[in-house]
Amino acid sequence: MTRYIIIRLIQAVVTLIVISMVIFALARASGDPVMLMAPPMATLEDIEVIRQYLGLDKSLPEQYWTFLKSMARGDLGKSIQNRRDVTTLIAQRLPNTVSLSLPAIFLGITVSLILGVTAACRRGTWLDNGVRYLAILGQALPSFWLAIVAISVFAVALGWLPTSGMGGPANYVLPVLTLSFFMLPIFTRLIRSSMLEVLDSEYVKLARIKGLSERVVVWKHALRNAIIPLLTATGITFATIITGAVIIETVFAWPGIGRLMAEAMIRRDFPVIQASVMLVAVVVLMVNLLVDIVYAYVDPRIRY
Repeated sequence: MTRYIIIRLIQAVVTLIVISMVIFALARASGDPVMLMAPPMATLEDIEVIRQYLGLDKSLPEQYWTFLKSMARGDLGKSIQNRRDVTTLIAQRLPNTVSLSLPAIFLGITVSLILGVTAACRRGTWLDNGVRYLAILGQALPSFWLAIVAISVFAVALGWLPTSGMGGPANYVLPVLTLSFFMLPIFTRLIRSSMLEVLDSEYVKLARIKGLSERVVVWKHALRNAIIPLLTATGITFATIITGAVIIETVFAWPGIGRLMAEAMIRRDFPVIQASVMLVAVVVLMVNLLVDIVYAYVDPRIRY
């Protein structure tokens, strides 16, 4: 196990370097931020001074090497638009995204477990068909459309909840529900298919022959092996939920990492874009490594 973890850590470092190169190139391909910052009457000399001040007058390899060295020291640079430290901006926004994402993930996993297990145990019934239709509907509905409809119905028409912003518990309801619905179809179908396979296995039949109650057979013996694919999906969800958070946080005016990334892309704020994407990459790689380690403890048949 130790050798496996070391190998995976080395792979993670290499992956981060590749990701840094890709995001560095894509950020520069979006355009020149100096043209957005320069006033309308700026001369070519003024534009060149701004470019030198931002360090954009250097060649691309020199800019990348500077970015890589700064990142290795923990220095994420300064925002081009407001000249504030990127570390400070992320530190201010990250807790807001975490406070939104964790309840959404917990709610999505909990509801998916209940729906997926229930549908598998009631295979072929109206309940099973209803859960499958709900999963298909969830995959077909765009998250931004669902967020707008939720605001129109529950905030504007009924006036039950706030339309946007971050405040009390009521402000969390619509963003959390919308973001959890973003992952609900995948988790539900995954749990259902995995449970169907496990329920037909020999050890489950043996547990029933021994006289164990159906609740113990399903929720203790069958679910332990059926939940393994969900661990992988949960790790991947950390990447997709940030992508979904960009949309959800923008629609609900939520001051999180997703909205920060969207604003930085519009303004061509290279340091903020690079730091935000690298943060997401680190989180995803670490979570996937943790999921692989948990595998061996959840299922004794798995050994690295």
